[in-house]
Amino acid sequence: MRRAVIFDVENSSRVEHVTRMLEHLELGKLDRATRVMAVGNWGVIGQETAKLLSRHGAELVHTAPAFGVKDWSDLRIAVGAGIWLGEARPGDVLEIITDDQAFDAVGDVATGRGVTFRRLSYRTLVAGRKIAPVEPRRASGSRRRGRGSRRRLPSGAARVTAPPEEAQAAPRDDLLAVVRDLIAASGGRGVTIDALSNALKARGFSRPPGSPRLITRLRAMKTLDVSPRGTIRLADG
Repeated sequence: MRRAVIFDVENSSRVEHVTRMLEHLELGKLDRATRVMAVGNWGVIGQETAKLLSRHGAELVHTAPAFGVKDWSDLRIAVGAGIWLGEARPGDVLEIITDDQAFDAVGDVATGRGVTFRRLSYRTLVAGRKIAPVEPRRASGSRRRGRGSRRRLPSGAARVTAPPEEAQAAPRDDLLAVVRDLIAASGGRGVTIDALSNALKARGFSRPPGSPRLITRLRAMKTLDVSPRGTIRLADG
């Protein structure tokens, strides 16, 4: 039996989620019968995710090789799956790690060739209680000391001011989750960039110096549709 696993990293790139999926798929030391591909724009995906997948023997496929091209990941996944299916035999297994339902069409072709097809994702497995969710990250910085634990400085000692906490941008999955929550709360209508910015700040996220603007990050996400006025909607409606 041969097995192919294709990660749609543009769809879910958070390293904690990818780790959970690797554990669920039981991708340990790969053999010749198993092929793992991780497809996405590696110019914007975190290096931690790339290193994690590389350690598991994944082939990293870059999907934005031309200047001005935002994303070719869907097309590259479909082509890669089609090439692999052309040589597959009945009983082989193809798994695509994504929330994108468009890849169910690949499953139809696989079924016609007798190949077992699964479309999996971190979100669907958590919703089905098949894997444990990742605990949210705690804000950096030490907890406040109680009054009884305060230390008195020696006479004449200089007080050292603690450095301010570094700004942390919302990870891609968290950003998309906040957008979905706001749209659901508005009855399906679009959400403004200001409302999203305020919601992210309320959750402790902020833009680090030198990082892309929020509107730039949103327009780079294929699952979202951002109007010229900054109204955000889900691309799938």
